[in-house]
Amino acid sequence: MTRFLFSLATVFLSISISAQQQKISFETSEGYNLGTLIGQKEWTVKTDNVPNNNFKVVTGKATDGNNSVEVTSTNDYTENMTYLFKKIPEYNRLSVSADVKLEKLESSEYYMLSLYYNNNGNYSWAGGFNFLISGNFYADNDLNFQALGTWIPGKWYNLKIEIDHVTEKNIKYYLDNQLVHTSPLSSKVVRANDLNFEFDNDGSGFIVDNIIIKDMDYLEANDVAKTEINVFPNPSSDFINVKSNELIKSIKIYDIKGSLIKSANNTEKTLKIDISSLLKGNYIISIETKSGIETKKFIKN
Repeated sequence: MTRFLFSLATVFLSISISAQQQKISFETSEGYNLGTLIGQKEWTVKTDNVPNNNFKVVTGKATDGNNSVEVTSTNDYTENMTYLFKKIPEYNRLSVSADVKLEKLESSEYYMLSLYYNNNGNYSWAGGFNFLISGNFYADNDLNFQALGTWIPGKWYNLKIEIDHVTEKNIKYYLDNQLVHTSPLSSKVVRANDLNFEFDNDGSGFIVDNIIIKDMDYLEANDVAKTEINVFPNPSSDFINVKSNELIKSIKIYDIKGSLIKSANNTEKTLKIDISSLLKGNYIISIETKSGIETKKFIKN
């Protein structure tokens, strides 16, 4: 029974749970096929010189499940950015996150998790994360920006933006689950409804996975996800950290077949787990708090 339940958990983690919380991890269970992404599930590209075949659903390079999207450069720089984009729902309080990995420094410039809104028929920029060829990167929007340090090529980053049009009227930026910048929201910004991943095609590409789009009003009103649990870094070769807003009672780690590999009791909100002895592959971690048990997936590399 244990193996059956955790096999189901693996599947359910890769599909959308409701219209108010959409998850895109490019899995076959979501209706995606390996190969060219453009034309699948309303994904579109605006570009001067990058062919559709350079935007591919691939396997074996994911942070969640098996698939991700890999964008490769033709090494043909243009002043106009190339936009990989998809329409998203308009919410009063929007949360969007994604895992991204950028190829190399001194090459392409990127705008990741870039959000746009319809301004009287023209799309205007609300904000995003700007990764420069020099290695510096920023939380950026029309009003201000915040330096975030130096980015590392080949490293997965979890990026998240929250836009509150009603209560706080601000835009918040999160890097690897940590709040790194809060900015007032420009009065001209209306409901963002266009999610973009951009680059200038100057010799390097990127990978995107695990996109999560949430209506924060709906989730709070319906008491969804009271417990916030994060497992990071993911993938990892030596340690993973489990962080919760509630006390963690216990954790159990299972392999993909559902066999129990490791367990531990705990009395804190954070836990550091040594996974260096595990074989490379996908694992399920079960985290118990007072609100119940939540499962997450991680990769040992």
